[in-house]
Amino acid sequence: MKRNAIINFLKWILITVYIVASLSFARDASRKVVCNQIDVYIEDSLSNAFITKKDVVKLIEKKGESPKGKPLHEINTLKLEEKIAQFNTVKQVDAYKTINGRLAVRITQRRPIARVINREQLSYYFDEEGKIFPWSSRYTSHVLVINGNINEPFPITNNLNLMQWRPDSPTDTVLFIYKLYEFAQFITSNRFWNAQIAQVYVANTNSIEIIPRVGGHIIQLGSLDEYPEKMEKLRIFYEKALPYEGWNKYKRINLKYKNQVVCTKR
Repeated sequence: MKRNAIINFLKWILITVYIVASLSFARDASRKVVCNQIDVYIEDSLSNAFITKKDVVKLIEKKGESPKGKPLHEINTLKLEEKIAQFNTVKQVDAYKTINGRLAVRITQRRPIARVINREQLSYYFDEEGKIFPWSSRYTSHVLVINGNINEPFPITNNLNLMQWRPDSPTDTVLFIYKLYEFAQFITSNRFWNAQIAQVYVANTNSIEIIPRVGGHIIQLGSLDEYPEKMEKLRIFYEKALPYEGWNKYKRINLKYKNQVVCTKR
């Protein structure tokens, strides 16, 4: 028994030495691997092109700081992530190294649900999380447009989160800009309305008009109060009346009155 115990003990020592030696060899070998390629993956690049692979590579290689040719262990992926995250349109970035000498960067873009053009002609986006980010002339996302007499009670800054003004109870006063964000969410999250509605025009907080993609009419919503009920009235009218009346028969469809859809003919 004593002899077997000694043999087993020696076996475990040899296994431990082998594992340590292997890890040491692998570590030394990995320190000799240099970066030979930069791979950039951008999610949703077909639906949004706020940032391109060329932009990312150019930023990484800025001022002759290209990681290509450098040993992988010398590349600080955390600093790279912080640098790339400075793009206004980047929601999340992950940088990592592979054993074959590649530096991989995976980016998730912010997904806009509406573009706002306020009374000062300042343009910006709402994203799906209620955060604001600036519009860029280089690329315009094809989303719902909200424009007109919109006056924000705060300075417009990147990453400003509208959710901080979310009411805690039904009796709380709600900022109009937050109501617009909620309405944009309602439109874009509904497959029917997202396909139907192109633009929302704000004359004032009690006079809001909707411009559809199909038909030559304007929809008068009134205020944003009880907008789900108003839009449900419109949906029923679209499905039951307009196929028989024709999409171009009316110039205005008024939803302001309770339980009524009032139309003005051309």
